[in-house]
Amino acid sequence: MMLNFKSGRHQWTGVLFICLCWCAPSEAQRGASDKLVHDSICLHEAVVSGHRQVTGVNQVGSQINQITISEAMGRSLGALLEGVSGMSSIQTGTIVSKPVIHGMYGNRILMVSNGARLTGQQWGADHAPEVDKNNYSNIGVVKGADAVKYGSEALGGIILMQPSPLPYEKRGLRGMISTFYGTNGRRFGASGYVENSFKWRGNWAWRLHLHSENGGDRSTAHYLLNNTGMRENNLSMTLGYSHKPWRLEAGYSLFAQKLGVMQSAQMGNEQLLQERIRLGRPVDFTPFSRHIGYPFQQITHHTAFFKAFFNHQALGHFSFQSTFQQDNRRENRIRRMNHSNIPTVSLHLKSLQNALVWNKGYGQWKSEAGTQVLVTDNHNERGTGVVPIIPNYTEVAFGLYALQKFTTNRWGLEAGARFDGQQTKADGYDWTGQRYGGKRDFTNFIYSLGAHYHINRQLKVTSHFGVAWRAPHVYELYSNGNELSSGIFVKGDSTLRSEQSYKWITSLKYANKYFNIQLDGYLQWINNYIYDQPTGRNITVISGAYPVFQYRQTRAFFKGVDLDAHIRPISSLDYHLVSAMIWACEKPSNAYLPYIPSFRLTHSLTWALPFYKACSPKIGISHRFVAKQTRFNPATDLIAFTPDAYHLVGFEASFSVPMQKGMSLRISLMGDNILNREYKEYTNRSRYYAHDMGRDVRCMITWNF
Repeated sequence: MMLNFKSGRHQWTGVLFICLCWCAPSEAQRGASDKLVHDSICLHEAVVSGHRQVTGVNQVGSQINQITISEAMGRSLGALLEGVSGMSSIQTGTIVSKPVIHGMYGNRILMVSNGARLTGQQWGADHAPEVDKNNYSNIGVVKGADAVKYGSEALGGIILMQPSPLPYEKRGLRGMISTFYGTNGRRFGASGYVENSFKWRGNWAWRLHLHSENGGDRSTAHYLLNNTGMRENNLSMTLGYSHKPWRLEAGYSLFAQKLGVMQSAQMGNEQLLQERIRLGRPVDFTPFSRHIGYPFQQITHHTAFFKAFFNHQALGHFSFQSTFQQDNRRENRIRRMNHSNIPTVSLHLKSLQNALVWNKGYGQWKSEAGTQVLVTDNHNERGTGVVPIIPNYTEVAFGLYALQKFTTNRWGLEAGARFDGQQTKADGYDWTGQRYGGKRDFTNFIYSLGAHYHINRQLKVTSHFGVAWRAPHVYELYSNGNELSSGIFVKGDSTLRSEQSYKWITSLKYANKYFNIQLDGYLQWINNYIYDQPTGRNITVISGAYPVFQYRQTRAFFKGVDLDAHIRPISSLDYHLVSAMIWACEKPSNAYLPYIPSFRLTHSLTWALPFYKACSPKIGISHRFVAKQTRFNPATDLIAFTPDAYHLVGFEASFSVPMQKGMSLRISLMGDNILNREYKEYTNRSRYYAHDMGRDVRCMITWNF
């Protein structure tokens, strides 16, 4: 008997090969010959697959696997996450996209990258997360307010982005190279990784990942959006060491991106502003170009981390992580006197976070406790000749938490509590030369309760109630300037208080051979909800005229329903439906809140062709319907109406070519908005000046080795 185990990315494959040789010659055979007669029975391999779960069993959430992530190459992280029920995105133009969970985005969504909170310039709607989604093998979405473990800002939910584990004890070079071309913007790119391991006084492993993308002007169904090109170059490397109870890992990553800003969002005088909003589209067009001129954004994000893990049978499991991040953002616009090369916004953010976590399981119980400290410093570059939109600031935040879990074969419970403190210091000068800022201290105690119960083998119910909070961002407190991409002028309010959220979410999941259906319902109450709304005034600065938005607070109430259903009448056919409905209003006036996604439904039909199974051929078609947002308050917007409902149709087709030594080549063709529909999305901040993207067809070739 020979037993050999092999492990791949997030899956373990056990190959059991049994050869039974039976030798029993008869008396006649013995007399005729001394040769043995051999008889062998060989059993084929048995394959067992599993996926690493990054969300807790008492949490309501979803996961995106590596195949789905790789097939989304050339699309934004926000567009990828729209495939999860209850999620959408808020956009500024065609490139900048921020994930939305249950109507909440920005600082109400906590993003955890490789075990650390992602820190960067994400306070404006025109600031997308500074992260390369292609660097991860699993992305988990927690829809509940799971702030006990992860800290403040998890009001809407958490996005957990994890790379695959390093390949300890796996010998041989392995990796992946993928290239793509997209028709909209004539963009192209390549992404890939390579990894290996070796032995030297323990087990060592390493991984190197590279990604590059280049695109020109994007287009709507009927016209070009000039100066909307993009350049992106990313790098990450990780080295790990494992020996007995210890495991140590260190790594570095670089995210570098340059984005052109649509010129129609940059206004001249006040009359031109009103005329462009009335037209809802650019006036002047130039031929397609890859050149990125003024205005543009340039972002560089560095991350360095160190992790230490210690596993003791009696004491439990300990993990420590220290992460340093540096985020540099430059925004240039058209300026007089040939000063366009001098940025109008130049921010440099540095953060250091340390986290220590202990957990131990004993029988059906599991205990966990931890502490986290985060220090942030954000300062403006001098000599730009422009008053910064926010002052210089520093933040020091710390948290202590404890969780207790109890699990049986059929049900489970968990409870947790956390104490947080944060101090914010800001100092700057406004456009009148007056010094402003100050020190604010925030403290909070929060808790959460969660449970799951298997009613039978097919039906499971999960419920979670969580209290979460977040302190107002410096941008909401002190901002006084215009956002480059969205073309609005924003003013803060230094008297804003912390947001306090209470969210209850319950999920019902049914699964059998033909159906896999998950229905989520939630209620959320938020005290001191912060949002910006137009004042009805315009302001004229050197670069042009802009509508003025002012931050304010109110009591808010959110409720909604999400549906995610897979129907497989036969094993090769999969019908997938994702839908979401959100109601959000102020209390007690019941006035609707702005920028809440309208009802949407996305469904697709995918057929895995039953012939040529070795090539895994697959074809599919999809349709998305987004309704007109009727739950709308004109007082919170620049215009008194919302965009019309729209339908988008897409397709996909792919097949693999098996190669020797376990290698494979996969070719994919995917299309979005293939009917080239002209539409506007309500949650796109650039909808005042232009339509959304037109037809886009992407071709991908992926080599796994």
